[in-house]
Amino acid sequence: MAKIKSISLKKFKGAKSIDISFGDRAERTVITLIGLNESGKTTILEGISHFATSDQEVTKLFDIYTRREILSFIPIDRKAAFTDRVDISVLAILDDEDHNSIESIFKAGGYEVDRQSLPTEITIRKSFEFKDSEFIKPTYGTNWTGFNINVRKNRRSRYSEYQRPAKSGADKIDYWNKATDLISERLPNIAYFPTFLVDMPNRIYLAHYEAETTTNRYYRKILQNILDSLGENISLQTHVVDRLSRYRKENPMDAWVSAFFGDPSKRNVDSVFLKMSTKVTKDVLGTWSKIFNRPATAKRIEINWNVDPSKDNLPYASFSVSDGESPYAINERSLGFRWFFSFLLFTRFGGAKGRSNLFLFDEPAANLHARAQAQLLESFEKIVNEGNSIVYSTHSHHMINPRWLSGAYIVENEAIDYESTDSATDFSVLPTLITATPYNRFVGENGNRVSYFQPVLERLQYIEPAIAALGPQLMVEGPSDFYAFSYASKQLKKPVNFSIVPGGGAGSLDPMIEIALSRGFPFVVLLDDDKEGRRSRTRYRDLWSLPDDMVVTIGDIEPGLTGKRLESLISGETIAKIKERFNGSAKKKQVQLYLSESHFSEGIRLSSVTLSQLQAILALVNNRLGKVAGK
Repeated sequence: MAKIKSISLKKFKGAKSIDISFGDRAERTVITLIGLNESGKTTILEGISHFATSDQEVTKLFDIYTRREILSFIPIDRKAAFTDRVDISVLAILDDEDHNSIESIFKAGGYEVDRQSLPTEITIRKSFEFKDSEFIKPTYGTNWTGFNINVRKNRRSRYSEYQRPAKSGADKIDYWNKATDLISERLPNIAYFPTFLVDMPNRIYLAHYEAETTTNRYYRKILQNILDSLGENISLQTHVVDRLSRYRKENPMDAWVSAFFGDPSKRNVDSVFLKMSTKVTKDVLGTWSKIFNRPATAKRIEINWNVDPSKDNLPYASFSVSDGESPYAINERSLGFRWFFSFLLFTRFGGAKGRSNLFLFDEPAANLHARAQAQLLESFEKIVNEGNSIVYSTHSHHMINPRWLSGAYIVENEAIDYESTDSATDFSVLPTLITATPYNRFVGENGNRVSYFQPVLERLQYIEPAIAALGPQLMVEGPSDFYAFSYASKQLKKPVNFSIVPGGGAGSLDPMIEIALSRGFPFVVLLDDDKEGRRSRTRYRDLWSLPDDMVVTIGDIEPGLTGKRLESLISGETIAKIKERFNGSAKKKQVQLYLSESHFSEGIRLSSVTLSQLQAILALVNNRLGKVAGK
């Protein structure tokens, strides 16, 4: 099955050149876009959402999107006179199954395909050309690069590149086009969930009308997808809109609507919406219960229909939810309910049937509380486990999964100086230069620009409060120490019998000490053997009247580490791994991040030397805790 290896944007709005990679084997299923407000995350998602892979789809695109929307592709600072081309392209990977299908297409036309000529990677580029800020519609098209196929008609002839017929018809089938259509259908469907979908319209009109909104188009498509999921070949146009139009023609009277609502044929239309209601209730509420691990308070979701006299009796649908007693319109419920309902409706019915989907989520948790954000992040796991992929933007640490950092990007608008106090009051139209830098490279090159990846730091440095730790405890200076020793303890054949509790620095452990003393838990405080660590060791012993063996530095328990910090345990091999991950940099910030990530990701490893040194200290601490507990 064809996969997306990378997606590129050229000159789309302010994205001068953006490349989002899904890995060499397209193995990354989640891409996280991290950035400050106004950094350009939404622009990147919008650009990806406009990708189309065949001329047929392009035609549909221009039928759907208005001229105003197409003109929005122009960078804001060049709207006066933009003569240039906007490109949106996908680098796709083809496998043996794709090659077999291509071969079958040409075989049906009497061609033998040279298997060696079939590409494993192709570039599909969608181009929008503008002249003086006007869209040149005749020039739009999709370009396939690298999709050259060598064929021959009989075994005695040589293979040569397939020549497309000048005109297609019953006697001149363009097999190259048939092959590209096949690959287009095999590529993941790209489905965009913008934030405005949370505001579900009271009325979703079931046919196109003048000045139709983007929101209505989205929800109209979802309604049809619900019907498609039934597998009964039911369509809104044929079984709702056309039925009403036909009845209206057959009954030309002013009161035809009232007559139809009293006619037995109305039951046929009602049946369509009854099927949709049952399907949505089962799928959406069922998924809701799985995410929140409790039954949904709603008992049933109803999709009702009516006609709008102000729009020439155009039929529309509306959603309501019932708690078993009274129905409520969706827009009457809380923002959190509306968001999750729209999200579940979209992820269940917004994609394509029978193929994988690439879901695009723009700030998906902006209006949700912390717990709901965590539950949403967990739901992403279920989506990708079904064979789909996700690209989402965020600036919330609750929406950071450390296991996905290898596929994360830091997004910034380099034309904006976020550090300047004047940026908030500058109303001039500035050039836009949106960039997306792989997280590892950005941290390696910009370790001091912490504000850009602050959500990652907050997520990695958040650890369950010490009050949750029961029994014997090893107290360490901070998150880096915690993650390093936690990683080492997980690799032990026999796990340690104590909890590892981090503070916020060498001198910040007083609250944890107080709690452990009040509960009678044995503990050991382990500090670096630098100036601050030794000073804090003395203060803790004196302030809390603690024996020497309960507050120690790494130099106290291992003389070879006198005067050293935890970082001294990091071997040269591990340093090399850190440099490889962070673009050649292994400064303190990168070391701390690497140690933190090792706790979450199976792909992050410490060297055997580093691991053995950490485990040796854990063994010594274990012995000390045994002595402390025996006192």
